[in-house]
Amino acid sequence: MELQYQGRTLTYVINRKNMKTVRVRVKEDGIIHVSAPPAASEAFIRRFLLENAAELVRLLDNVEKRKADAPDYTDGSAFPHLGGTITLCFHAAPCPTVRREDTLHIFARTPDEAQLAVRQWEISECVELYKCINREVYEHFRKEGFEVPLAHIQIKEMISRWGSCTAATGRISMNFRLMRYPIESIYGVFYHEYTHFLHQDHSPQFYALLLRMYPEYRRWDALLK
Repeated sequence: MELQYQGRTLTYVINRKNMKTVRVRVKEDGIIHVSAPPAASEAFIRRFLLENAAELVRLLDNVEKRKADAPDYTDGSAFPHLGGTITLCFHAAPCPTVRREDTLHIFARTPDEAQLAVRQWEISECVELYKCINREVYEHFRKEGFEVPLAHIQIKEMISRWGSCTAATGRISMNFRLMRYPIESIYGVFYHEYTHFLHQDHSPQFYALLLRMYPEYRRWDALLK
């Protein structure tokens, strides 16, 4: 289905669910996904979308910008990593993937092979980095006298969240895409989620504790917004 807004065509799909309110998400496919209760009419949903069209356009523009900024994985191209960039160097003969300063040496002959090699390397780097930061943040909270668990970390590639915490099970989900941002921003998400072990909301008390534990939180969180 389509909707016109200021000369722009917005494409959306409606998924009927057992819920009380209408919820909207802009996904990486550039389509607006609407979750709505069975009783919500299509006319109501269209009015809802029009009322929020300016924000939806902003989110759609962000999707297009991410696509435009995405690396092409050719020899000599660069990809984002921890707030900087790493240049790819192709090797036609089989070789281990090795990073030397700001260059990643990989066995690849095509962009598809390069993307796979980079992905495997990034996953390995991500697992080790998140493991270390998780331990460090946990020990900081314990040192300050707070009873928090050592979180079990799940790494996911999420669209709408950088992290999430399930306090009841001691589980924290962390977005794989954070590896593109400075490490200080990654620390910020870890501290944010660990604070949820003590405050399961975003109350003034939550932010007071978060800023006590990570005073630079707002600065580095701003990059993620």
